[in-house]
Amino acid sequence: MTDYQVAIIGGGPAGLAAALTLSRSMMRTIVFDSPLPPRNDAARHVGGFPGMDMSSPAQVRERIAEEIKGYGYAQIKSAEISSAVPDGDGFVLSTQGGSRFSAKRILLTTGMVDIFPPIAGLNRLWGTSVINCPFCQGYEFKDRPWGIYVHRPEILAAAEIYRNWTRDLVLFVDPRVDVPAERAKEIEALDIRIVNGSIEALQSSQGALTQVVLRDGVKVDREVLLVWPHQTQCDLVKSLDLPLREGGYVEIDDCYRTGRNGIYAAGDLTYGGHQNANTAIHMGNMAAAWLVFDLCQTRVPEPA
Repeated sequence: MTDYQVAIIGGGPAGLAAALTLSRSMMRTIVFDSPLPPRNDAARHVGGFPGMDMSSPAQVRERIAEEIKGYGYAQIKSAEISSAVPDGDGFVLSTQGGSRFSAKRILLTTGMVDIFPPIAGLNRLWGTSVINCPFCQGYEFKDRPWGIYVHRPEILAAAEIYRNWTRDLVLFVDPRVDVPAERAKEIEALDIRIVNGSIEALQSSQGALTQVVLRDGVKVDREVLLVWPHQTQCDLVKSLDLPLREGGYVEIDDCYRTGRNGIYAAGDLTYGGHQNANTAIHMGNMAAAWLVFDLCQTRVPEPA
């Protein structure tokens, strides 16, 4: 069984950023990168990523991984962790393939699992003309017809911001969401159209959205639709029984520590707000720095 100072579970931006910082701090680290496609795999590019603007998600990960490998302190392993159990002053991690590893600390950077609404045609357009972040992908659709899927009340609070990218904006309000009359007046005063009804399907041509189809048969021409899927934690995080905050995100303190001793978390699994690669990288860097403080203060010897 191989020993490490830090085991990072999740090979996305947060996990890779943490591995780079830990490598530069000479901490023996292993990153377990799930063999499943990452959440942003369908996106053609990562917009607004400094130094690699408009690179594909795969290119971003490959670039950071190469930088990590250059230091020689971190290993990136394609494997799914099935369990992580306390063992002495650290943990034993087991992969689905039966391999076992030990680490003094764990950093969770697993992201979230998206649960998409049952809308026909959504999955094949996800990441291209059905998006969830105007900052990452909105520029490519500037001044074109936008739709916003309002299936949670809090989405209404940010309706004005999308006029920054387009003045042709339609809010598709799910019947389960109540729009206060005063709020409806504010939105309509900005020439934002409100359409009430359940979205039944999305029609497309050559891989691009063309129409949003409502359950009552109404069709609205749109070229991009913003959708925020419901999210849940992956099975491993659920099994750890960590304290969660509102929305089901892992609760962390200012040092990125979870409610269980020795387990840290960073990235999307801790935060349901503005989820993007830049935020995840910042959180991964900070979590890694706190891990170094922790390991040095407890005088954990470097594994032989």
